Amino acid sequence: MGDGISDGQVDLFGLPVLPEKGRGRPAHVWTRENSDVVNLLFACGRKPIEIARVLKVSKPTFYKHYFNEIANAGHAPLMLKGRQLARLNKAAEEGNVAAEKALAAMVHAEQQRALSEKVQERGKVAAPAPRLGKKEQQKEAAAGVAGRFGTRQPPPAMIQ
Repeated sequence: MGDGISDGQVDLFGLPVLPEKGRGRPAHVWTRENSDVVNLLFACGRKPIEIARVLKVSKPTFYKHYFNEIANAGHAPLMLKGRQLARLNKAAEEGNVAAEKALAAMVHAEQQRALSEKVQERGKVAAPAPRLGKKEQQKEAAAGVAGRFGTRQPPPAMIQ
């Protein structure tokens, strides 16, 4: 009972049940488990406010304690895939045939994804210039006139 957690009781989601004590909530403490949950939810494309609700903290508290995870949120899906590939590669090197097959399938899927992106970009044509109205065309044509009817240079300034 001295640690603040009541006899190892946990709620439906496996979180410890804290005993009631006085007013207010206990201060939030960063943990490795919470950090892993935050990173996984960012990898799934969740927003910070949604993750804060899962952790049962306010948005400012979430930003205060999980700023490193938030900074890497844009790269979380790729970082997760990299960790998966590294674990599969390690297991495959140790002789796990199932890991070898899964690794080959993931690498093949990534190669196909990269190739499809390359093919999609190949067929794209640059967007045409926006069409100008009649008056804009006349202004451009007038600005490009040279020779006898072009814009003349002003006379040099007279110095006295």
